[in-house]
Formats: sequence, C-alpha cells, structure tokens
Amino acid sequence: MRFSEFKIIESQGGLIRRSQEVRAGKTVTFTKDDLSLNLKDTVAIPINEFEYETIEDLEQGLKDTLAQIGNPTPLYYSKLLSTHRAALIVIFTDANGIDYAFIKYAKQKKAGAFPILWSNSEFTSETGYLQANNKIAERAQFNLKPNALFQTDVYLNAADLTSNILQRTDLPQEVSEQIKQLLNNVTQGIDQPVPGAEKYMTTYEIDLGESAAPIALVTGNFVGGNYKEAEDALLAPLGLTWQSIQAVLFPGAGANQLYDSYLQLNKETTLKVSSKDKKGGAAAAVTGLVKEIEKNPERFSGITDNEDFQEVLQVIKIIADNSSVNGPLILAEQFGFITEVDKDNVLANFGKGLKYNPNLPWARTPGIKAAFQRKGAIFQDPAYDMGFHVLAGIAELVSDKLNQFKNIDKFFKAVLERSTMVQVKARMQKKGDAALFSNFTVIYPPVFTGKVKVVSNNNYMATRKPIGKISFKI
Repeated sequence: MRFSEFKIIESQGGLIRRSQEVRAGKTVTFTKDDLSLNLKDTVAIPINEFEYETIEDLEQGLKDTLAQIGNPTPLYYSKLLSTHRAALIVIFTDANGIDYAFIKYAKQKKAGAFPILWSNSEFTSETGYLQANNKIAERAQFNLKPNALFQTDVYLNAADLTSNILQRTDLPQEVSEQIKQLLNNVTQGIDQPVPGAEKYMTTYEIDLGESAAPIALVTGNFVGGNYKEAEDALLAPLGLTWQSIQAVLFPGAGANQLYDSYLQLNKETTLKVSSKDKKGGAAAAVTGLVKEIEKNPERFSGITDNEDFQEVLQVIKIIADNSSVNGPLILAEQFGFITEVDKDNVLANFGKGLKYNPNLPWARTPGIKAAFQRKGAIFQDPAYDMGFHVLAGIAELVSDKLNQFKNIDKFFKAVLERSTMVQVKARMQKKGDAALFSNFTVIYPPVFTGKVKVVSNNNYMATRKPIGKISFKI
C-alpha cells in the first residue's frame, strides 16, 4: 500500500501550498456545516530555527506569534506531545473579517518550501473542514482510487469487496459510510440512492467507480452495453461466465496504469478492466503497454514484427525500462536535443533547490536553453527547482518528437485493441441529495477514437520530482 506516498504527492505542501496559491490571488475556501472560511496565511514556527529547545519554549512561541498576528480565535489544536518542538499555524477569515487559527504541532521543521506538512486530507480528517467548490482538490483529499481502499497486488473476492475495505482514519465519517454503502448496493443489486452521496458524486463516479466496475461485471448488476458480447468472446472459450469469476486484483501503482483492475480467469489468464467515468479517462502509462506486449508475444506478433513499428517499439521500451528521470534524458541525447555533458549536468543539479539562473555555465548550452524555452514556469514559486524545470522541458521536447513519428497513433491503437480487456464506463444518478451507481456500460471490443498523443506535462513539472513517466493520451 502506497497511500502515504500519494498523500505527499497530492498535497504538494498541503496547507502551506494552498496559502501560496492565496498569495498568488486564488481564493481557497474550506467549509464545515454552515461555516465557510477563506484561507489567509500560514506561519511555521520557530521562524528562524528548525525547532525550539523545550516544549515550554514552543508554547510561549506559539502564544507570542498568535499575538503578533492579531490573536485569531483558535478553532483547533492537534495533540501536543512531549517530543514536539515546532508548529504550523493556519489562519482563516470568515465573511465578517474575523480571523481563526488552526494549529498543528510537529517535532521540528524541515528544510525547504514546506517545513511542516499538513495535507488537505489530514486537515479535513482532523478538523472536519473540507476544501469547497474544487472537485480536483476533493478527489486529491479523499483519494478513493482502489489502491487506497484495498490491499493491492493480491487477489480479493470480487463479490465481497466491501468487507475488505481498508480502515481510513483520514476520511470524513460520512464518506467512509457512503463508499461502503455504494459498493454494497452494487454487490447486492440494490437501486436505492445513498443519502448525502450527491455532494461527492463526481469523486465517487470517477474514482470509486474503478472499484465498483469489477463488482458490477462479476455480479451482473447494473451492467449494460456489450456485456454479453464480451462474455461470449473472452470467457466462453475458457468455459467461464461472468458469474464464475471470483478474484479481482488492484495494481499497487494505481495512477497512470493502463488498467484499473484485473479479473482472474485461470492461473495463466487475467482479464483487464479499464474503468472510466462517463467522460473518459486520463493519460495512461507507456509501461503498461510494454508489459502487455512482453507477457503476450503471440497476440502482438503482428505488431512487434511490423517494420513500420520498430522505431516506436524501441523508444517506448527505453521509457519503460528506465526511471522517470533517466528515460527522457536518454531519449533526448539519442534524438540530439542534448549532449552527454548536458545529461550529466541535469542529474547533478536535479532536486537541489536551485532558483532560475540562466547565466550558470551548465544552463547556457543550446540543449538546456531549448528545454527552458519549451516549458514555462513561475520562478517565484517557493517550490521551484531549476533541475525539475529543465527535466520537464526535456520531457516535453521528447514528447514532441514522439508525436511526430509517422506511425505512433497506429501503434498505440493496434496494441490496445489486441489487449485482453474490456472498458467499463461507470455512471451515477442523483436523486435530491442522494446518489447511486445506476449503470456500468461495457465496451467490447475496446474502442479508441481520436488521435493518440504522447504527453509529459501531467507528470513533469518545475516544482516537483516527476510522479510518473512519459504517457499517452487519447
């Protein structure tokens, strides 16, 4: 389970990051019941040190700092432990201009732009306040992807998933109860809306739908589309039906994988499920394609033997076999965008916290200049890192090159259409403040319309390490 890793990624500094957005002119609002509070600022103490010497110094420092910022009304204190020597003060203001403070204690501050991490999800769990009117933030706070709800990379009983949901202390109680009821209703074939679920319907439809889809397939509840056609083509030759399938596996990597779940057909065969909301899915990892080809060489022989696809195959294998940092650098050197010296300099300065300085000797080469020109950035952002920035630019240049390959679109579609997979689009229906999963549309054979485009901006940014590799998107 990598849920803790996800929280660090999604928070991107948590409340401190949100306060930076406020300083840039964005309104960030958190709500609880009928009270709405706008985020105003954050202060990590001690100001000039990593920690106070004693807990008494911490308490006095907190008192003095609150006085200096106008004595906002404290609404929340985290538990104070004997080992705590630092604190984060989060200041909000209401519609009447009254300020409030939320305090989180920590052992010490850390170096960097985000000295004390208080993620959105932790803040919501501890205080009950939820970031409002921001579905992207809501999805990040809750993280209802299967790899955060269930054990990963192990087979579970698909018709009994609700009893295997992990304990999540970071979720609001109402959300924990609603996700269990929503999944249970799909399992039991109950078409009764879940009270209060309409409030989070977008998050449930997109993310929880990935867990609900395999349940719908094996039970036959609320399914439509090419459900029977998929059974005849994929299951019947093995002597199986949908209802004879028992085991489902959710991959631990979760985000950016080609498939969201795997149904076990027999010891040698799995059926891949790509479960999407009604609007379609996000970018998928190139790594998933390579694994699919390597595991099923006979099925893809017409592709791997095709002379038109050899250049593409070579490139995507480099992406799959190397890290998210090394992959773009290797390809950029291969394409002639950068030199070997450039590559070494990027690695030497990557993640060092350097602020933008185009006059540094290593940054003045044609390749590095081109990378900076290709990828914009806000240099004033406290999380900005020159190494992150140049790698993001290089990844963009590599993606541009791949999109110019003559057969890139044909290659991706050919591989996807030969995969042993079904697509499932989950749809929810609202009734007042309640909602339910109302339909799971099965698509078989898988359909891939539009042009496939190689992308990197979803994973490569100037303010963080890459969270994935170069991807493809339809």
